[in-house]
Amino acid sequence: MPFSESQLETWSNQGATTSSANTYNSIKSCIDSVNWKSGLSYNIYLQGSYKNTTNIRGNSDVDVVVELDSIFYSNKEKLPADQLKEFNEHHDSGEYTLADFKTAIIKKLNDYYGEASVKVGNRSIKVRGQNGRLDADIVPCAQYREYNSFSILKTTDYARGIVFWETETKNEVVNFPELHFRNGADKNADATNNYKPSIRIIKNMRSRMVEAGMIDENLSPSYFIECLLYNVPSITYNHNSYSDIIVGILNFLYNTQEDNLKSFVCQNMQRYLFGTSDQQWDTADCLAFSSELIDFWNKG
Repeated sequence: MPFSESQLETWSNQGATTSSANTYNSIKSCIDSVNWKSGLSYNIYLQGSYKNTTNIRGNSDVDVVVELDSIFYSNKEKLPADQLKEFNEHHDSGEYTLADFKTAIIKKLNDYYGEASVKVGNRSIKVRGQNGRLDADIVPCAQYREYNSFSILKTTDYARGIVFWETETKNEVVNFPELHFRNGADKNADATNNYKPSIRIIKNMRSRMVEAGMIDENLSPSYFIECLLYNVPSITYNHNSYSDIIVGILNFLYNTQEDNLKSFVCQNMQRYLFGTSDQQWDTADCLAFSSELIDFWNKG
């Protein structure tokens, strides 16, 4: 066996959680101290590997979502004309804007942590960690509803997510973190609680491959690895040893052709994993990662 079961067991463990909790609580205290206008409501929650308990030792940045839900954006323009008419008659324009919400958050973060510790990036606001806090990526966003249909009698036929616009490019970014979380929890239960530990093992292997210069760190982002493993049949995870599970995963990847990858979905089940947008993975990159992963396993 290339790697001992004890090594795989170590890699399966979740990384530290105390510092991520401290980071979240600090960010929440900061945002909650803003003198918000009456009637404005929002939610603050973790996103990414810390939220999904797939973080490994050495993970640093904590993703914190600050979601404005006094208003929502949607794909209403894609509804049939009669449904769009009903939608516009049922919903009024919101009083607040996401832009104003984001501006208030940036100002408060600067006041709270100091401007030297805060940097506005294209997709998030980065806050440097200190005093028990980790670095944080804060994402101001708004509620998003992706409608399948709309009528006055059925107003909830939508998938709920979040939306924001990139600072530099102004591109719209839509994600579904709550669906990602729930589907991952369901998959883990269906896979006898071996799904998330297996993700952590593969992520640890990926980290060693990057350290050894086998792959570039940008070849296989953490989110894409998680979504890739979501498409591995649950039965593959139903073994008593991590060695058998990883061999099953690698065999699945080895036997998956490029054309088959095109049907793979993200864990949120609202988007395809592979495509040409900057929120999707390139099939060539995935195949290259899978090949190097198999080689790394075989060589031990």
